[in-house]
Amino acid sequence: MSLVEIDTGSGDDLFAPPTFQQLTPGKHLFEVANDLVVEEVKKAESDNNVINLEAVCQDEDENKGRKVWDRVLIISDNTTEKGQIAQKINQAKLCQFTVACGVLTQDQIKSGSKIPLDEFKGKRFEAITKQGTYKDTSGAEKTKSEIVRYLFDTTE
Repeated sequence: MSLVEIDTGSGDDLFAPPTFQQLTPGKHLFEVANDLVVEEVKKAESDNNVINLEAVCQDEDENKGRKVWDRVLIISDNTTEKGQIAQKINQAKLCQFTVACGVLTQDQIKSGSKIPLDEFKGKRFEAITKQGTYKDTSGAEKTKSEIVRYLFDTTE
């Protein structure tokens, strides 16, 4: 059996939920911090998959090093109107992110090139963020930084 020793000098802080410094809303430069892979959605009633993104702010100000997360759903059941709308939104988000990172051009995507997920880690992109809210496991409302839009050249 392996045992791990914990430094208990910090007292009650050991059990406090972590707090994160939020990004100030606006335009930021990010770097993709994780390998992008298609994973199963954890909800048992869903056959959809998801691509999770973790990005680190590269701005040379108080935001440097702060993280933001985003996710793209890969919709498997697009037979309903809701499924078709969700698929369209998520595909657009993935295409915009791909172009913003410089992995593929708009023309390459339009011509049917597949998006190589293994080429994103370490790529930089610009995006606009805002403050959003969510409920934690206790039901308390919390704020988080969200990517609103990936920025890329639309004159291609």
